[in-house]
Amino acid sequence: MISPDQYENGWTSDILINENDEVIVLVYFDSEEEIETNFLVGFNAQGEILWINGYASVINYPWIAEPVAYDLMEHNHEYYISGFCYWPFPSDTTHYFLRPLFIGIDSLFNEKWILPFYALDSVFGDAYMSIPLNDSIIIGVGERWLEGYNMNSLLMYYNTSGEEIGYRQIPNNAIGPNVDFNVIREIEEFNDSLYISPNYLGIEGETYFGEFVYDTSASLINYSIRDIYAGTSDFVKTFDNNYVITTTIEEPNNDKNIYMYKIGKELEFVPFDTNTYTYDSLCSEQIQSGTIDLSGCMVWTGTEKIPSPEEYYSYIATIPIIVFPNPAETEITLAFQNTDHHTNMRLKCYNIYGQQVHTEKIWKGQQETRIDLHGWAKGLYFVVVKSEGKVAGTGRFVRK
Repeated sequence: MISPDQYENGWTSDILINENDEVIVLVYFDSEEEIETNFLVGFNAQGEILWINGYASVINYPWIAEPVAYDLMEHNHEYYISGFCYWPFPSDTTHYFLRPLFIGIDSLFNEKWILPFYALDSVFGDAYMSIPLNDSIIIGVGERWLEGYNMNSLLMYYNTSGEEIGYRQIPNNAIGPNVDFNVIREIEEFNDSLYISPNYLGIEGETYFGEFVYDTSASLINYSIRDIYAGTSDFVKTFDNNYVITTTIEEPNNDKNIYMYKIGKELEFVPFDTNTYTYDSLCSEQIQSGTIDLSGCMVWTGTEKIPSPEEYYSYIATIPIIVFPNPAETEITLAFQNTDHHTNMRLKCYNIYGQQVHTEKIWKGQQETRIDLHGWAKGLYFVVVKSEGKVAGTGRFVRK
């Protein structure tokens, strides 16, 4: 749990697990100053906070106002955030307008660039999600605000260097003459050349829900219109290459209810998995239950205690060594940290004359080793641990 004192409130927007098995959470913290509001927080598999870093700071970008992030995507070991901000119009810097916002982040979670999309054009709106088109080009999806309560679904193209390439939109008249607005907020690959998104449509004063299938030029290939909706949605591609979608509907008595359905390639309803499973039988280990004792666990109460990504990755590049007892007489214990982040490790001990007196292999994840000192001369000894041939940790002790 993170509850920094300098922020009034906050929430999480997205989460992913990267190739290092770190849990990366996209977080928004609100404050009166709003110098920095959007953060990534890194957790390990045990839920411990590893680092925290902020993006789109007013200090670095004085023109930006109220940036908000919705979505986090990993692509080729780098990261991209989608959201919105307010940015001044070039011909009138006293007035701010709603812009789609993208943020590029490198593999060490340093900010590469921010992109208020089409600041030189009249693209006012939001970016809700991004997906790679290829290694260098990314598609962002969202909505473009037009006059009145009139919106078009928007496809925005930018590259991994933060440069705008272009945009396409799905106009309302491509769906029907009585459509007031259409919006897409999520995107998945449908096949090699097509994409699918849940959609929101305004038709003669009512809001409906459905799906679009379209190509990269925003040309509709197929679409559906479902029931009247009353909330946001989520969808996922299933193991059998269909799609499960959840949203909220209004019942006839004005109550709201959860609505979930599954569709196939033709946007037709398909049945959910009708097989019966005994879930206990699927586990290789006996299922454990009980109470988890959290006493003694650390709770972070301020971001000043959490390292930045640079500090964290600089730290795990080392192998700190704790030597005890020191001085020692018959046996010495060497305790290691961070060995789970290293490979091909070797421990060596040298006397004061630089002569090697001991060597052994250190295994990945090994936490300590004990060395018998019988037969060692009294005096000062140096300990070196190398990882891939480079010194990662050192220590010293005295044999009395």
